Amino acid sequence: MAECIRKSAREVLGVTREGRARMKGARWWSKEVKGKVEAKQEQFKALMESRTEEEVEARKVQYRITKKEAKRAVAVAKNNAYERLY
Repeated sequence: MAECIRKSAREVLGVTREGRARMKGARWWSKEVKGKVEAKQEQFKALMESRTEEEVEARKVQYRITKKEAKRAVAVAKNNAYERLY
């Protein structure tokens, strides 16, 4: 009985593919944002590789500036994406 109902439902309603089609990547991710984030990562690596105190302080300042730029680029990109969405 149950199999008969399932068979009729498949014939009438059809069968969908398993799984969902998911979008890869974020809507707001762009080349500009990617470049800023990569620059931030490079500055962090340089900071971690520094040996002397003077070098650490100089690279720390550079890293903080690059980090703020990346954060601002992400925020602007997300804001623009969500404004277009809604």
